[in-house]
Amino acid sequence: METRTHSTNVSTIVGKSLTAVIVLLSFWFVWQQIQASEIDVIDTLFSSEPIIFLSVLCIFGVVALSPIIWKFLMLGCGKDVSYRMCFAIWWTTNIAKYVPGKVSLIAGRVYVARRYGKGIVLESFVWELIISISSAVLAGLFLLDLEGISFSAKGALISIAIASLFPVISPKLTQKAVRKPFALLGRGEWDEETTMTRRIYSITLILMMLSWLLWGLAHKFILMGLGVDASLLHLIGAFSLAWLAGFSAFFLPAGLGAREGVFTVNLTFFIGGGVAGILVVLSRLINIFTEVVTFGIGTLMFSKERFEQE
Repeated sequence: METRTHSTNVSTIVGKSLTAVIVLLSFWFVWQQIQASEIDVIDTLFSSEPIIFLSVLCIFGVVALSPIIWKFLMLGCGKDVSYRMCFAIWWTTNIAKYVPGKVSLIAGRVYVARRYGKGIVLESFVWELIISISSAVLAGLFLLDLEGISFSAKGALISIAIASLFPVISPKLTQKAVRKPFALLGRGEWDEETTMTRRIYSITLILMMLSWLLWGLAHKFILMGLGVDASLLHLIGAFSLAWLAGFSAFFLPAGLGAREGVFTVNLTFFIGGGVAGILVVLSRLINIFTEVVTFGIGTLMFSKERFEQE
């Protein structure tokens, strides 16, 4: 028993150390890009135009869209959750993504939303995974006209984007495939008729694409504030693929480091590395700020809702 406990502790320490190293190396890379450009970061920020603050509103828009997207996913899984509860639950549990791994995020939302059925909430996470990957890859297609991206990479991106549209063609077959692993593991009852429709999935996909547009506008406003111009479509594509890289790096808290590193690389295809580095850091800081604020609002909403029910 002691040997097993010691082995677990060693694995935990090694895992945390590797996570810290990856995050530090990623931000070191970002900092090197800024240093190489010889940009005075402080002077650049203090001399920026006020339009830069519009980026905060855009990212708040993204965080406001996410609970609405989750409402439709829950509807597609068989439960109609009120908008108020969707905002309260999503905002209060989303902060758990800053814990390394997706376990805390998933377990937290499943527990908080357990009144709607743990299996249904878990299924909604799988749909969220599917639609997040699909929409991010589709948004990434905006980078196809850039010369710096290889032909093979473009081909792979197009192939994945086409394959990701399968749920639109047959949402019921996709839902059966989603439920199969849970049924085999004996996790909950999965014999009910599937309820995800093409209409619900399409609405959710459109809302996800709108969130990428808001991210693109946020980064556009930051660049405009810094006195730099860049294509909105390229910004959307660069960030969506960077977000996907961070989302896939499940062992990193909120994809910290992976998202910043990939985003910086993508941006250097069409803007300078120094400006790209500043944009990446500001994007993350504003994102954290909005999620902390909405966590507080969600907590108040959820507490009031629970009080009224009691």
